[in-house]
Amino acid sequence: MKNLKMIFFLIPIIISSCNFSKGVKKDLSTGLSASYNGFSIDDIYLAKEELRLNSNIISLGSKINITVTGVNNFAEKNGKVFPGCTIILTDKAGKEILNLPDAFADMVNGTTAAEAKTLLATLTTGDPMVAGETYHLKTRFFDKNKKENEIIADIDLLVK
Repeated sequence: MKNLKMIFFLIPIIISSCNFSKGVKKDLSTGLSASYNGFSIDDIYLAKEELRLNSNIISLGSKINITVTGVNNFAEKNGKVFPGCTIILTDKAGKEILNLPDAFADMVNGTTAAEAKTLLATLTTGDPMVAGETYHLKTRFFDKNKKENEIIADIDLLVK
């Protein structure tokens, strides 16, 4: 009987933890590090033209993405989800070159949870960036309906 009581005690704990995820990921080839809270994700990586990169060395004038796949656990409102994305780029001294509070601000009507399973934070390199310098890119994907749900990614980019 004592074991039966223990099983009933554990069931609510297991059930209540099913919709919550927290973790970290690190891509050793590019140095991209990510943490996530509230969301669950399959993968996060640095990409160029939908191709996964295996280095953090990028060309000036190129377009790169921080790509997150398998994103789940958005809070739905009227069948829609509302992702947000902050993009911050700093130079090696920590001076902000770009601070975009929400790259998805124009998505005022939301999107479906299926469409939000893959999120992209896009950066086009160029002026005032300089070849031969290192820059720090930080992105934060978030749920506009549940602010504590977030995915934070950081990477140092070497521009050639």
